Amino acid sequence: MRCHLWGLTLWLLLLPALLSCGAEGGITVFCSPDSPRMRQAIAGVEAALGRGKLEVVCIPELGRQGEEELRRVRERRPGMLVVLGTPALLKVAPVEKRTPVVFALVGNPYFTGAAHDPKHPEIHQENITGIASPAPLNASLKQGATLLGPRVWGLLYDPNDGVAVELKNRFLKEAPKHGIKPLVVAAGDGAADRKGLERLRDQGARVIYLPPAPSAGRYAPLLLDWGKQQQVMVVSGHPEWRRGAVLWVALDYRKLGEEAGALARRVLGGEAPVKIPIAEKAPIEVQVDEGLLRKWSGHPPAAKN
Repeated sequence: MRCHLWGLTLWLLLLPALLSCGAEGGITVFCSPDSPRMRQAIAGVEAALGRGKLEVVCIPELGRQGEEELRRVRERRPGMLVVLGTPALLKVAPVEKRTPVVFALVGNPYFTGAAHDPKHPEIHQENITGIASPAPLNASLKQGATLLGPRVWGLLYDPNDGVAVELKNRFLKEAPKHGIKPLVVAAGDGAADRKGLERLRDQGARVIYLPPAPSAGRYAPLLLDWGKQQQVMVVSGHPEWRRGAVLWVALDYRKLGEEAGALARRVLGGEAPVKIPIAEKAPIEVQVDEGLLRKWSGHPPAAKN
């Protein structure tokens, strides 16, 4: 009788831990912001884990809702957090110090609190590991130079958008390595975007690069419309804007999700996050608009408006 009671007591003591950290249903995807590419990545995570649909909590990039949602998620004590997107990691890393965390869809994790020194990806917060995926700017420049030849390229950037500023700096540094002369113009709001694009065109930019930065969505429709009208050649690195670009080079978000799921499997299998260095992976998708390319090869550019 005593053995039976002791066994029952032990089971009741272990039950909360088993429910919170058990193999089944213990993974929550915490992500930001919601977008088609985020949903592609989530599908990749689910496919790699092979557990069916996971609990997904996707928060706005700005505002207090993210902190409240994260608090509710942590109160449920998931066995693992798969964190997708820089805004989500910025919220998780400073407060979650025990639950295993695997992150992805983060261009630069070294300012989020998860890690600090890109020269030492093996040193990071003990419960966190993940995948850094810088925007594939160099791939765009390389593919574009091969396809279009050496030309003057322009880039419009918003100085209030940290991602855009980082890409502008990389653009100025990396473009000359591919025989490309870079021109950059700043535009801080939607009212200045058209003038900024016109300045780039008037200064001789035959190609304008559309970066994968949040602010680029403001002027993407205008720029791609110019591309369709042959006012300028557009090379797009933005995952959600491609029609009108002669060349599109963007991250493969489904593949990144699969990579994150594979990493999560390693942690679930017993590897400690602290012993897994942050990896850098940037799988890409490439698409050439053959029709536009033929038009540019056979005809002079359209007159400016």
